[in-house]
Amino acid sequence: MKKAICYIVAAFFCISGYAQKNSEFRIWEDSLISLRDDVVNEPDETVRLALNEDFMTLLEEVLQMPNSFKHTWDSVQNFAVLASPDNVFKIFTWYVVKADQSIENFGFIQVYNEARKKYVIFPLYDKGATMDYPKTSIGNHTRWYGAVYYKLVPLKEKTFTYYTLLGWNGNNLFSNQKVIEILHFNKDMTPIFGAKVFKGYTERVSRVIFEYSKNANMHLNYEDQQYEVSTGKYNPKTRQMEYRRFDSPMIIFDELIPMEEGMGAIAAYMVPESSLNQGFVEEDGRWVFMKNVRGSNPDRVRPDYEYKPRQIYNPNQH
Repeated sequence: MKKAICYIVAAFFCISGYAQKNSEFRIWEDSLISLRDDVVNEPDETVRLALNEDFMTLLEEVLQMPNSFKHTWDSVQNFAVLASPDNVFKIFTWYVVKADQSIENFGFIQVYNEARKKYVIFPLYDKGATMDYPKTSIGNHTRWYGAVYYKLVPLKEKTFTYYTLLGWNGNNLFSNQKVIEILHFNKDMTPIFGAKVFKGYTERVSRVIFEYSKNANMHLNYEDQQYEVSTGKYNPKTRQMEYRRFDSPMIIFDELIPMEEGMGAIAAYMVPESSLNQGFVEEDGRWVFMKNVRGSNPDRVRPDYEYKPRQIYNPNQH
């Protein structure tokens, strides 16, 4: 705890001495990385949560400094930072492991408020465990379905932009989750999570949540793809199903199936079948679902995946 307090004291000292130069934000970044390491490596849950509060306090102080939005955070590896391509906001997310091996997620949104002519900060606390209907819930930052985000994709209507966030949630001892979250903003720039932008999906949802075995590796990403979609027609000459080929960026993911036939859709026993892909393609400001996608990206070499629980900030390695 003494070490964490020193970080915060140092931050307040630096506010008065260095905040005029953006390059000096490297000091805060290094301190935050070190404090975050302390959180991850602390064996006692009570101390771990207290250190996490110190981390949040320090990060909030840094984000309130002048010019903090310009900092790139390019050395961060133990918490995630994403910036929207239009420079409207940045989102910071990370996790804490609880004593029962469940995961609690935390974060901040830093967004520009045009009316106030300044950046404002919204804290994010994981409310996923208390949501009655997490797949359909829509609410502000106080009703956040927690995840650590690794990809941000704008989804544009004519005069409005939704921001699609791909994330990982360590969930609990038995299962992991991948999440397709939708973020947008009210006129006062209050963040709203969840939106009815998924067309033709198997469920009517405001966000997509995949839950699968803790020991499995599910691929979920946004990629340029050469892909084929089944037409549903059978060619009697070739004795094969007919497919149409498209070239487009898309959200592509493995289809989840039971570990053994007849086992049922129990999350702890669901595993991705890498030969069965599904996806979403953007169309008129909506994500249109495609079943039976045979995706191929010749520029992307798929590695041999290895389950590494602590490397969560590149979730596609899980």
